[in-house]
Amino acid sequence: MHKVQSEHVKIANLESALESAYGTVDSYIAETGIKDKSALRLRLLSEEVLRLAKSIIGYGIIEFWLEGDARVSRIFLKAENHLDRDKQKELLSVSSTGENVSEKGFFGQLLSAFMIESPRNSNWSLKEYEDDLRKKKETDKFSQEAWDDLERSIVANLADDIEVGIDKNTIQMVVTKDFSEALNTIGSKPAEIVSGITIIESSKLDEERVYSRGDELVSELEVSPKDETRLKLIYEETVGMLKAMTTEYKAEIWFERYKKECCLKLTAKTNMSAPAKKELIDVSTDKSNSAVKGVMGKIGDIIENGILHYTEVMKLSQEYNGTPVGYGTLGVYGAMDGIDPAVMWSLSDYREALPEVDVEKEAIKQATDELEKSIVGSLAKDVLVGVKGNRVDMTIVYELRG
Repeated sequence: MHKVQSEHVKIANLESALESAYGTVDSYIAETGIKDKSALRLRLLSEEVLRLAKSIIGYGIIEFWLEGDARVSRIFLKAENHLDRDKQKELLSVSSTGENVSEKGFFGQLLSAFMIESPRNSNWSLKEYEDDLRKKKETDKFSQEAWDDLERSIVANLADDIEVGIDKNTIQMVVTKDFSEALNTIGSKPAEIVSGITIIESSKLDEERVYSRGDELVSELEVSPKDETRLKLIYEETVGMLKAMTTEYKAEIWFERYKKECCLKLTAKTNMSAPAKKELIDVSTDKSNSAVKGVMGKIGDIIENGILHYTEVMKLSQEYNGTPVGYGTLGVYGAMDGIDPAVMWSLSDYREALPEVDVEKEAIKQATDELEKSIVGSLAKDVLVGVKGNRVDMTIVYELRG
């Protein structure tokens, strides 16, 4: 897709710059070809980002722009980090104690992250914030209230992630929106039912407990017996992928149910030493990498390599009938210059791209057969994998069939 970077709007006075900022958003939408509900969602996200700018406008010039395409777009807000510690403490006090009612809750957390007190390098992420709340909300009343506030937030519901990076000189927020078709419902409203979570650690994997817990999670979704069986199969294949991974990890898995769809969500973190990274790169980039079996094996391969570096994913290939097919290259989307190395991979993109590969027909047939034999490949509407740094996020979207 055609990559677009909008005009950079300098905001010193929000009221005078508002018309220019909204004009920039509309021009970006027109140039990228984003349409209908996706265009509306991007406008709403942009309004929320500009509302944040309004909250901090008295403390310096803010720079606002957009980058991306019709599949993945990012909204940027950037400012100089020139506040002295007294001003930082004053702003944090107002935004996080609830005295300023309009900025408490999730938006207050975001504002606090943007104007963080510490002068050292720091980072804040919506996904990390959600992880913390998810673990606490069942037993901590405050966390349940914070979760409810999060679900009411327009920006938290519509954004796929929000990252705030602070160093001594610059503060930058990046709001990411993925317009993948499979996320049309999931990325636009709170789930009707969210199951509990199960935690899986590579160092102490209790298979009996993990599979039993999967049955419990699926039963919480209140779906038909056939859908329940299919979702259990998807869960089991996901656990099988984790078991096959050589990387040390701690993963959380849960389910979300929407009106017509369910999704399995996985988030994992890993810590890998430099020698282990080198060993994994040496194995994964070997041209004889024919030991990777099945679709979930490929996804595991992408995750392990994505943790290392984006360029390693681009090297991944599988030999079919002696012909290499690059499953990393075919499924990767949303890459952008100037962003920290990250991987976004989609099973539907991989599936659609296969017939276009200029290789022997027999190789394509074998790769397609492999998709059809996979439980996830045959049942899932899509699988979306995101890897950045030591964090992995995966969403398997399943369309309820009754």
